[in-house]
Amino acid sequence: MQIKSLMKPHLRKVKPYVPGKPVEELRREKNIEGEILKLASNENPYEPIDEIREAIIEEIAQIGRYPNSGSHYLCRELADHYGLAPENIFVGNGSNEILDLLVRAFIESGGEVIYPFPSFIAYPLICQQAGINDIKVGLVDYRIDLETILRTITPDTKMIFICNPNNPTGTYVTDKEVEKFLSSVPPEIIVIFDEAYFEYVSADDYPDTRKYLETHENIIILRTFSKAHSLSGLRIGYSLSHPDLVTCLHMVRQPFNVNRVAQTAARTALKHIDKLKGRIDENALEREFVRNELINIGFTVPPSQTNFLLAVPGMECSDIVDKMMELGVIVRGMAPFGLGHESFRVTIGKPEENRTFLKTLKKVL
Repeated sequence: MQIKSLMKPHLRKVKPYVPGKPVEELRREKNIEGEILKLASNENPYEPIDEIREAIIEEIAQIGRYPNSGSHYLCRELADHYGLAPENIFVGNGSNEILDLLVRAFIESGGEVIYPFPSFIAYPLICQQAGINDIKVGLVDYRIDLETILRTITPDTKMIFICNPNNPTGTYVTDKEVEKFLSSVPPEIIVIFDEAYFEYVSADDYPDTRKYLETHENIIILRTFSKAHSLSGLRIGYSLSHPDLVTCLHMVRQPFNVNRVAQTAARTALKHIDKLKGRIDENALEREFVRNELINIGFTVPPSQTNFLLAVPGMECSDIVDKMMELGVIVRGMAPFGLGHESFRVTIGKPEENRTFLKTLKKVL
C-alpha cells in the first residue's frame, strides 16, 4: 500500500510549490566557490533597517512566550496608518496565509476562483489544495484583462484574485479599469486585490483600492512586509477589508498564527516607513536601467511598477536560466508560470548586482 493512496483524492495531484533556488543549494549542486547572486525571488536586496534589527534582537529574549494571538497592537497601528479602524485589519503569516484562509472560509466543493494567468504562482496551488475549480484568464499585452474576467464569471464563481501590480509581469491595472470592473462584479463574489508590491508603484493612475472599502463589502486588499520592508524571512502580511470579512478570517485562522518576532519587526517597520523612500527611488532608477539594457540586447520587457522585470527573449537561445546559474547568477525561469521556457524574471538588486547580472547574461547569450 502507498501512503499517498490514503490522501484525499484531490490532493494526490497537487504539485508542491518550487521556490527559486536557494544560494546554498546552487553552491552544493554546481560546486561554486565564488559569490552567488540571487535575483530570483523578488526579495529586497538590502537588509532590514537598523531599527528593525535592533528591535528583533531585543524581542529574542521574549520568544519563550506566546505572541499576541490576534496581532492586536500591529492591527491598531496599521489602522492608524491607513485611517481605518482596527476592525478593518487582519494580520497573517504572510499574505499567502490570508489567501488560504479566504478560500477555506468561503468556497465549498464545486465553487470556483477566477484569476489572471500568468500571475502569482500560489493561486493555482491554493485552489488545488482546497479541491476547488480554478479558472485562468489570459493576459493581453502582459496586462490583466478585467473585461474578460467579468465575462468569465459563472453562478459558481465565489472569488476573484487580482494581483496588482501583477507578478511576474510587473504591469498594473488602472484606477478607471478597477472602478468599472467593481461596478459590474456581483456583490456575492469576493474580490481580492493582492498588492504585495504597491510600495514600489509610482504611476499616477494606480488605484487606491482603500476608497472602495466604504462602498464594497466584498473586497479585501492584501499587503505585505516581505518586499519593500525586507522581512520575507519572517512571513508577515496583512489585509484591509470590511470588519465582517475580518471576523470570518479570525474564525478559521490558527491560534498564534503570527510569531512575536514578526509582529515586533512589522511594528518597527511601520514606525520608520519614511526610510523606504531612498531604497524605492533607487529601485526605480535601477529597474529602468536594467530594462533598457535588456531591450537593447533584444528582449521584450514589459514596463514594470515593481522590484522585478519579466524578460522574454526575442532571439533563438536555449538554457539561459541554467547557464546563468552555472555562472553564479540565479534568476527565475518562467516555465512554471506558463510563459516560454526561455523567459525569466529578474529581481532588481543593488547597482553592482544588476551590472553583474547584465554582464553574465551577455556572456551566456
